[in-house]
Amino acid sequence: MRAALVWTSLCIGAASTARATVITNDRSVAVGKTFDYIIAGGGPTSLTVANKLSAAGNSVLVIEAGKNLPNEPGIYDAERRSELGTACNWKYPAYADDGSKLGWQIDSGKCVGGSTSINGMMWYRPTQKELDLLGRANPGWSWYDLEPYLSAIERNIPPTALQIAQGANFDPRVHGFHGPVNVSFPTPMRIPYGQALYKAAVPLVFPGLEVSADLSAREGSVCASASWTLWWDAVNKINHRSSAAFALLYPESQQRKKLTVLTEHRVASVIFDAKNVATGVRFGDPVIGNTVYVVKARKEVLLAAGSLQSAPILERSGIGSKRILSKFNITQLVELPGVGLNLGDQPGTGASALVKSEFMSNTSLIDNRNIFAPVVSLVNLEQLFGKEEAKSIAQEFSQTLEQRSQALVDAGAEVDLATAKLHLEGIAYQIVHDKMPVVEFIGESYPAVMTAIFWPLIPFSKGHVHIGSSAPFDDPVITPRLLSDQFDVKFAIKVARKSRELFLSKPFQEVVADAYADPATLGPDATDEEYAAWLRETSFGASHWQGSTAMLPREYGGVVDPKLRVYGTKNLRVIDAGILPTQITSHTQSMAYTIGLKAASLILGK
Repeated sequence: MRAALVWTSLCIGAASTARATVITNDRSVAVGKTFDYIIAGGGPTSLTVANKLSAAGNSVLVIEAGKNLPNEPGIYDAERRSELGTACNWKYPAYADDGSKLGWQIDSGKCVGGSTSINGMMWYRPTQKELDLLGRANPGWSWYDLEPYLSAIERNIPPTALQIAQGANFDPRVHGFHGPVNVSFPTPMRIPYGQALYKAAVPLVFPGLEVSADLSAREGSVCASASWTLWWDAVNKINHRSSAAFALLYPESQQRKKLTVLTEHRVASVIFDAKNVATGVRFGDPVIGNTVYVVKARKEVLLAAGSLQSAPILERSGIGSKRILSKFNITQLVELPGVGLNLGDQPGTGASALVKSEFMSNTSLIDNRNIFAPVVSLVNLEQLFGKEEAKSIAQEFSQTLEQRSQALVDAGAEVDLATAKLHLEGIAYQIVHDKMPVVEFIGESYPAVMTAIFWPLIPFSKGHVHIGSSAPFDDPVITPRLLSDQFDVKFAIKVARKSRELFLSKPFQEVVADAYADPATLGPDATDEEYAAWLRETSFGASHWQGSTAMLPREYGGVVDPKLRVYGTKNLRVIDAGILPTQITSHTQSMAYTIGLKAASLILGK
């Protein structure tokens, strides 16, 4: 059996094993044992909850499919993430409606820390309006309830005078300063000249959009410099990633004598007694086959395997749609047809402008560094289309609701027509009434080019994720159905055209040689049909997956209640971003940590 590993701090000497968290790939720590809580998955929500429950004196077992990689430069060095390869990445295949494989793979974290170990590290908050909308259907989940958690998890490192001079936008009122997750601007700042150009051009191309004091200081739309979950390591001269593992697991201050993390093992299913009370899980090491082992839970089983894995665990456990379970001869325990449906992500792609040769070596414009997205703009409907066209589109939302809702049901992405309407009407309400942004527009640079990366922000398109066999460790079948709704396509075409306008605008005239460099096939006279075809060919998920175990009333396809308890069961909760019924307008991780803190409070009865 492989030897157990005990990790404490990477910077401080090892703590006493009598008080240290155990991180091991030796399954003997779990087989036949009993813990108060068992958590499937080792990402941000899992490690947040595990940290809090074990600190309260509970024995906790986290089971993570991937490895423990604290000394992997592609993880801890924020600028070397492209070197990581597949060491911490599931690289799931994505499938079309007809079952054929699409031409892209889905990035998802597969190591301790989950996707916070491989993501773009972007940090900003969702808005009060969207959290209040979440709270209307789910008591205890409004802005008033969740904002304290957003502050509590963050340890913001304010920008220096030099960073501010080079573009950093910062408002201390929308940050926390005493949490475990480090958030800061990089040292040195990314492309100061490029940031200035983007901030000058964006308001010209999206009238009404203004540069803000902070990405998190917004009611809806915003344009500002990004900050990331990283900190400047002055000893090693690197921008160090602050993943969930580096924030909540490895530091000496976070050691927990009652916390065990079992790596390189995968949860197959939940075990129930005759009254549908969760009593443990089956798990194993897929590398050696389909042999499963049992570990028992004294109090609860918590699923934190993410939007792409928690739903399949439920299905293998007999919880889900009879239509899906019967295909694989799985005995159904609870009819929950919403399991695996309502899956959403944002379909992203980009367009580039060739830079004049005399600017290609200007590092304030093109720095060849891999810290993604120095300038972010979130653009609402009126700013994208203008007031009159936006009004016309809003009317089209209502006129096409029935048809588009039925299309979701027919595609297997929604439970029924009433549920589909509820979801589409909710998104339309956010866009029209609350003026939430409809596209994200990122200003970047790469060798020889300035690049705009963009995607519809609150997509109407929905997909699904299900098991594809009864085997305990087979990967899920993920059908994203990106750009399947006509309005997502419309928004994507418009923002793609706007990217060309941006590189033709006055601020960029000094540095841009060819505003249509990539895609070169779409010149000034390209049609909407040509843009749509290009978008469908080049867009892929931004890896902000949500919705497959939605926190909604059961009659509307809900899987969990506002206390995150799975309907029809006891002592089983889902505690990851799959509970969010609609896409949020921030990047996912700030909300994932918030879900973790909220879940811990619910479990502990606070």
